[in-house]
Amino acid sequence: MTQTSPTDKTQGVIDVEALKKEIREQILSELKEQKQEQKPERPKRKLSEKQLAALAAGRQKNPRLLAKKAREEAKAKEEQKAKEAKAKKEQKAKEAEAKKE
Repeated sequence: MTQTSPTDKTQGVIDVEALKKEIREQILSELKEQKQEQKPERPKRKLSEKQLAALAAGRQKNPRLLAKKAREEAKAKEEQKAKEAKAKKEQKAKEAEAKKE
């Protein structure tokens, strides 16, 4: 099936639906092109003096996140030490039992 132009002279009648569809497609393609062009042009967020100083000092932007990570690491270390101590106790108990027998 061949596609005819909406304003085909041989037909003598303008195909309104085909014309609408063609215009719609053109508008959508133009909008997509505009959106792609606009994305890189977006200005970056400006940092405050305090944020710039923090970055210059080598710190992260969010000190609360750093504190949370430090707490989680300390808790994990304590749990690991507790597991190791428990394992040592169990091992000593087994050794003591083995000596008694």
